[in-house]
Amino acid sequence: MKVICETKSLVLREFFKIDAFELFQLNSDKELMKIVNEKPYKSEDEAKFFIENMEKHYQEHGFGLWGVHEKKSGRFVGWGGLRQTKYGAVINIRLKRKFQNKGYGTEVLNAIVDYAKNELKLDKIAAKANANQPETLKLLQKSKLQQSEENELIFKL
Repeated sequence: MKVICETKSLVLREFFKIDAFELFQLNSDKELMKIVNEKPYKSEDEAKFFIENMEKHYQEHGFGLWGVHEKKSGRFVGWGGLRQTKYGAVINIRLKRKFQNKGYGTEVLNAIVDYAKNELKLDKIAAKANANQPETLKLLQKSKLQQSEENELIFKL
């Protein structure tokens, strides 16, 4: 198991095929997927496909989205990490609704920022919130990222 980093309460690690069921549960939550403007998964096969793509992303870029687990219980909380885009590395996080509003979002976000700067030596990463996601905007405002002067929904190192 490749652990990426740990926080006070959480462990971020690479996804494995055995994570497909937990990932399916997260991404089949209709309310959550409506908030993030994505279609809910209809089968565990979609989660397996996601994991296969992340494995390729890890190999190609040296980073990707990682499973987030509680340290004490080992429970799957969600995912977080970096995706390579044509604009550079972008932070993404998604937590199960029952784990939101516990401080985990801030922990994950700041751990990813630290890992990107200190381990990956990235000098540029970004994150964005959609106007219909006020919780995400609040989370980004509490993070180690700086709000862009050009666009209040964009955050950078």
